[in-house]
Amino acid sequence: MTMLQLAARALLVVVFGAALVSKARSRAALAAFAADLADFRWLPAVLRRPTAVGVIAAELATVALLATVRQAGAVLTLVLLTGFTVATLRAGRAADCRCFGAAKPAARGSAAGFVLRNSLLAAAALTVALAPGGGVAPVLAAVALVAGAGVGAVIVRWDDLAYLFQGPATPRRS
Repeated sequence: MTMLQLAARALLVVVFGAALVSKARSRAALAAFAADLADFRWLPAVLRRPTAVGVIAAELATVALLATVRQAGAVLTLVLLTGFTVATLRAGRAADCRCFGAAKPAARGSAAGFVLRNSLLAAAALTVALAPGGGVAPVLAAVALVAGAGVGAVIVRWDDLAYLFQGPATPRRS
């Protein structure tokens, strides 16, 4: 494993782990996530809760596979990112999901920002899939894991960080 591959795996595990925990941390969180799926008008109401549970299961599988079978984890990551991106943009929402615990992000992201974030995550998944294997010294492996996890934590808190630097959105005057 290269350091870059280790860092990318750690980044994706943190991001998908945070998304998983934010939706599955309680019955109320799961119910809120399922209710938010009403934004996807093509999804019948009867399928919202099973879809929510399926998303959580897929995120759990992604984390497990990224930690154990890197290529399979990378492929599942790419499939999920593509599906999430297409479905969210079709619903007309830029970054308004419960991916990281907030019902409404503090600084609502733009569609371009949402696509950019998911594209960067997809690039990390491609790195996991395509980077060559090989040994890494334990100290370097630890550095790569900490760096990847740190970048993952920044991605998870991106909306909060944007809020700190941009401040709250101001209503437009007509």
